[in-house]
Amino acid sequence: MPSEPMTRAMVFDLLFIKGLRADGALVELLRGEGVELRSLKPEYPIRVLNRCVDATCAHLYPDLEIEDARLRLGRGFVQGFVQTLLGKAVAVGLPMLGPVRYLKRFPDYVLMDDSPLRVTLVQLGERTFRMEFRNEFQVLSGFMSGVLLEWLKLARAEATITTERHSPMSFDLHISW
Repeated sequence: MPSEPMTRAMVFDLLFIKGLRADGALVELLRGEGVELRSLKPEYPIRVLNRCVDATCAHLYPDLEIEDARLRLGRGFVQGFVQTLLGKAVAVGLPMLGPVRYLKRFPDYVLMDDSPLRVTLVQLGERTFRMEFRNEFQVLSGFMSGVLLEWLKLARAEATITTERHSPMSFDLHISW
Protein backbone atom coordinates (compact mmCIF):
# COMPACT_ATOMS: atom_id res chain seq x y z
CA MET A 1 0.00 0.00 0.00
CA PRO A 2 1.51 3.40 -0.97
CA SER A 3 2.28 5.85 1.80
CA GLU A 4 0.16 8.93 2.28
CA PRO A 5 1.37 11.98 0.30
CA MET A 6 3.02 14.53 2.55
CA THR A 7 4.06 18.17 2.37
CA ARG A 8 6.66 19.98 4.41
CA ALA A 9 5.96 22.41 7.23
CA MET A 10 7.43 25.11 5.01
CA VAL A 11 4.11 25.26 3.13
CA PHE A 12 2.22 26.00 6.37
CA ASP A 13 4.82 28.57 7.40
CA LEU A 14 4.72 30.39 4.06
CA LEU A 15 0.93 30.38 3.78
CA PHE A 16 -0.38 30.80 7.30
CA ILE A 17 2.44 32.52 9.19
CA LYS A 18 4.16 34.70 6.58
CA GLY A 19 1.41 35.09 3.97
CA LEU A 20 -1.76 35.38 6.06
CA ARG A 21 -0.15 36.38 9.39
CA ALA A 22 -2.57 34.06 11.17
CA ASP A 23 -3.55 35.03 14.67
CA GLY A 24 -6.41 34.61 17.11
CA ALA A 25 -9.36 32.68 15.73
CA LEU A 26 -7.46 31.47 12.66
CA VAL A 27 -4.67 30.01 14.81
CA GLU A 28 -7.33 28.20 16.86
CA LEU A 29 -9.09 26.99 13.74
CA LEU A 30 -5.84 25.51 12.40
CA ARG A 31 -5.10 23.94 15.79
CA GLY A 32 -8.48 22.22 15.49
CA GLU A 33 -7.31 20.77 12.17
CA GLY A 34 -4.17 19.38 13.84
CA VAL A 35 -1.68 22.14 13.00
CA GLU A 36 0.02 24.07 15.79
CA LEU A 37 1.59 27.06 14.05
CA ARG A 38 3.92 27.83 16.97
CA SER A 39 5.51 24.38 16.78
CA LEU A 40 5.12 22.95 13.30
CA LYS A 41 5.95 19.29 12.70
CA PRO A 42 8.48 18.62 9.91
CA GLU A 43 5.71 17.48 7.54
CA TYR A 44 1.96 16.92 7.29
CA PRO A 45 -0.32 14.81 5.12
CA ILE A 46 -1.55 16.77 2.10
CA ARG A 47 -5.12 16.01 3.21
CA VAL A 48 -4.40 18.08 6.37
CA LEU A 49 -3.14 20.97 4.23
CA ASN A 50 -6.29 20.75 2.09
CA ARG A 51 -8.52 20.76 5.20
CA CYS A 52 -6.63 23.77 6.59
CA VAL A 53 -6.94 25.64 3.30
CA ASP A 54 -10.69 25.01 3.09
CA ALA A 55 -11.29 25.84 6.76
CA THR A 56 -9.33 29.07 6.29
CA CYS A 57 -11.34 29.89 3.17
CA ALA A 58 -14.60 29.50 5.09
CA HIS A 59 -13.22 31.59 7.96
CA LEU A 60 -11.67 34.45 5.97
CA TYR A 61 -13.90 34.51 2.88
CA PRO A 62 -17.33 33.15 3.85
CA ASP A 63 -19.07 35.05 1.04
CA LEU A 64 -16.82 33.78 -1.78
CA GLU A 65 -17.19 30.63 -3.83
CA ILE A 66 -14.66 28.05 -2.57
CA GLU A 67 -12.48 28.19 -5.71
CA ASP A 68 -12.25 31.99 -5.50
CA ALA A 69 -11.30 31.77 -1.83
CA ARG A 70 -8.69 29.09 -2.59
CA LEU A 71 -7.29 31.34 -5.31
CA ARG A 72 -6.80 34.12 -2.73
CA LEU A 73 -4.97 31.71 -0.44
CA GLY A 74 -2.74 30.59 -3.32
CA ARG A 75 -1.79 34.21 -3.88
CA GLY A 76 -1.18 34.56 -0.14
CA PHE A 77 1.20 31.60 -0.27
CA VAL A 78 3.33 33.36 -2.89
CA GLN A 79 3.22 36.60 -0.90
CA GLY A 80 4.53 34.64 2.08
CA PHE A 81 7.29 33.06 0.01
CA VAL A 82 8.37 36.46 -1.31
CA GLN A 83 9.05 37.49 2.30
CA THR A 84 11.86 34.94 2.54
CA LEU A 85 15.41 35.56 1.34
CA LEU A 86 15.04 33.04 -1.49
CA GLY A 87 11.60 34.42 -2.37
CA LYS A 88 12.94 37.97 -2.60
CA ALA A 89 15.68 36.81 -4.96
CA VAL A 90 13.20 34.92 -7.13
CA ALA A 91 10.80 37.89 -7.24
CA VAL A 92 13.59 40.25 -8.32
CA GLY A 93 14.65 37.89 -11.11
CA LEU A 94 11.17 37.05 -12.41
CA PRO A 95 10.75 40.06 -14.70
CA MET A 96 14.04 39.14 -16.40
CA LEU A 97 13.08 35.47 -16.60
CA GLY A 98 9.67 36.31 -18.02
CA PRO A 99 6.37 34.46 -17.81
CA VAL A 100 7.07 31.86 -20.52
CA ARG A 101 10.33 30.67 -18.99
CA TYR A 102 8.79 30.78 -15.51
CA LEU A 103 5.90 28.54 -16.61
CA LYS A 104 8.30 26.13 -18.29
CA ARG A 105 10.18 25.79 -14.99
CA PHE A 106 7.10 25.55 -12.76
CA PRO A 107 6.83 21.72 -12.91
CA ASP A 108 10.35 21.56 -11.44
CA TYR A 109 9.58 24.20 -8.79
CA VAL A 110 6.79 22.13 -7.26
CA LEU A 111 9.35 19.39 -6.63
CA MET A 112 11.32 21.69 -4.27
CA ASP A 113 9.05 20.47 -1.51
CA ASP A 114 9.63 16.79 -2.46
CA SER A 115 6.03 17.13 -3.53
CA PRO A 116 4.39 14.16 -5.18
CA LEU A 117 2.66 16.53 -7.63
CA ARG A 118 2.85 15.47 -11.26
CA VAL A 119 2.67 18.54 -13.46
CA THR A 120 3.14 18.80 -17.22
CA LEU A 121 3.16 22.04 -19.21
CA VAL A 122 1.98 22.16 -22.81
CA GLN A 123 2.55 25.34 -24.82
CA LEU A 124 -0.41 26.00 -27.12
CA GLY A 125 0.60 29.42 -28.45
CA GLU A 126 2.96 32.31 -27.81
CA ARG A 127 1.09 33.28 -24.61
CA THR A 128 -1.23 30.31 -24.15
CA PHE A 129 -0.49 27.20 -22.08
CA ARG A 130 -2.16 24.16 -20.58
CA MET A 131 -0.77 22.95 -17.27
CA GLU A 132 -1.82 19.37 -16.56
CA PHE A 133 -2.05 18.07 -12.99
CA ARG A 134 -2.30 14.28 -12.68
CA ASN A 135 -2.06 12.96 -9.15
CA GLU A 136 -2.98 10.17 -6.78
CA PHE A 137 -4.45 12.62 -4.25
CA GLN A 138 -6.68 15.69 -4.25
CA VAL A 139 -5.04 18.89 -5.44
CA LEU A 140 -6.88 22.18 -4.97
CA SER A 141 -7.01 23.73 -8.43
CA GLY A 142 -8.08 27.15 -7.14
CA PHE A 143 -5.08 27.28 -4.82
CA MET A 144 -2.72 26.33 -7.66
CA SER A 145 -4.35 28.97 -9.89
CA GLY A 146 -3.71 31.60 -7.24
CA VAL A 147 -0.07 30.53 -6.92
CA LEU A 148 0.44 30.78 -10.68
CA LEU A 149 -1.45 34.08 -11.05
CA GLU A 150 0.64 35.73 -8.34
CA TRP A 151 3.96 34.49 -9.76
CA LEU A 152 2.94 35.55 -13.25
CA LYS A 153 1.99 38.98 -11.92
CA LEU A 154 5.51 39.25 -10.44
CA ALA A 155 6.82 38.28 -13.89
CA ARG A 156 4.78 41.22 -15.25
CA ALA A 157 2.06 39.17 -16.95
CA GLU A 158 -1.60 39.77 -16.06
CA ALA A 159 -2.83 36.27 -16.81
CA THR A 160 -6.21 34.60 -16.83
CA ILE A 161 -6.58 31.00 -15.76
CA THR A 162 -9.52 28.68 -16.29
CA THR A 163 -9.85 25.19 -14.90
CA GLU A 164 -10.93 22.03 -16.66
CA ARG A 165 -11.45 19.42 -13.95
CA HIS A 166 -11.33 15.74 -14.85
CA SER A 167 -11.57 14.34 -11.30
CA PRO A 168 -10.66 15.47 -7.76
CA MET A 169 -7.07 14.41 -8.55
CA SER A 170 -6.82 15.46 -12.19
CA PHE A 171 -7.32 18.83 -13.85
CA ASP A 172 -5.89 21.19 -16.44
CA LEU A 173 -5.26 24.89 -15.96
CA HIS A 174 -5.57 26.95 -19.15
CA ILE A 175 -3.30 29.99 -18.84
CA SER A 176 -3.13 32.99 -21.16
CA TRP A 177 -2.17 36.66 -21.15
